[in-house]
Amino acid sequence: MRPRNLLRRIVWTANAIRHRDPLSPRLFLRLFGSWRRRPWDSAKAPRRVVILRSDEIGDTATTLALLAAMRLQWPKAVIHLVVKPGPAAMFHAASTVDRVIEWTPITEGSAPKRQILTARQALRRFRLRGYDLAVLPRWDFDDTPVRYLAAASRARSIVGFAPVPEREPVWFGDQSQLLTDEIERGDTPLLTVGQLRRVAQRLGLDWPTAQNPSIGHELFDDRDAKRVAEMAPLPSAPGLIVAVGIGARDAKRQWPVEDVSEAMGALAEAGPVTVQILGGAVDAQRAERLAQLLRQRGIAAFDLAGGLTLSESAAAIARSDLFLGNDSGLQHIASAIDLPIVVVTCHPASGSPWSDNAPERFGPWSARNVVLQPATPSPDCTEECVAGKPHCIRQVRAADAVAAITGLLQGAAS
Repeated sequence: MRPRNLLRRIVWTANAIRHRDPLSPRLFLRLFGSWRRRPWDSAKAPRRVVILRSDEIGDTATTLALLAAMRLQWPKAVIHLVVKPGPAAMFHAASTVDRVIEWTPITEGSAPKRQILTARQALRRFRLRGYDLAVLPRWDFDDTPVRYLAAASRARSIVGFAPVPEREPVWFGDQSQLLTDEIERGDTPLLTVGQLRRVAQRLGLDWPTAQNPSIGHELFDDRDAKRVAEMAPLPSAPGLIVAVGIGARDAKRQWPVEDVSEAMGALAEAGPVTVQILGGAVDAQRAERLAQLLRQRGIAAFDLAGGLTLSESAAAIARSDLFLGNDSGLQHIASAIDLPIVVVTCHPASGSPWSDNAPERFGPWSARNVVLQPATPSPDCTEECVAGKPHCIRQVRAADAVAAITGLLQGAAS
């Protein structure tokens, strides 16, 4: 029986026993994993590598740093990158990746059904050849069956951080069994790129002592840059070009556009300022409002929110002098390009460094950056902002952003 037909039969059987217990990780490995599993030997160079990310735009963009380290030390390796469909578009121009594989996690149905369908996804995307090495860079808990996908990739060695059983679905079972090499999570909060450095160390990779500014330029090509230039032709006269990222996943992370406008107005008093407004389609209304406010101040503004792909947004950021924005995927793209960055976050300085909003974990990582945050929570918030609208973030004033931007620009000029 052909493998695809056999898997269809197994899927049908799984649907018939929807309420039974899931396959144990050990049994899953026996059915779908490599028969020649072994711990990773960092003294050897792999021929085929797959990196699996179940993250959104920001954390996925940081993978560029790990990819650069891999390509530098393993120039002949075939490197595949598995990501969700949204972030996948960022890597169309990346020379460090030989193939980008889109993956949509199976999140519905019974546990055995999700396991079997994940194995079927692996067969369709990876075929039967398998990999020498599979890498799972995510440090935090993961509510997707990506470790099962890694096992079904038939990789001989699977390296990843220790699971977080208390925060992951119960049916996942003891996922430590799916890994051949488990990296301890540690008890100190680190930036995402800091965690990637730990992954590189476990793999035996040398980590660059200074960030290579070219890694962010892997996110776009000449066509992306040309389209941005056509949509937003910059003035020929000297002046400050600012990329403003107004979007964020949660409303509480969105600094009011009125404050952005006020900050740009103060900067414009010292010389010409051109603003590129970046964001997704969901940010269109706020972007239009910001563009209107800026033009009332006589500031040139290009409203690009919802009109660019992620790669084109990267091209727009790359031609800017500075990035100002919220805690979002765009600030990670700006970090990869090594642009001076000012990030406004809702997370109070006195809050928990383990929060999903904490800049200690998800802040900018370019060489020159400033994080602006409220000193303490606003009323009704404690360890982090829990509001459903801009709340704690309103404590950050336009004057704070102007001072931070001025300081970064003066530092770059000295």
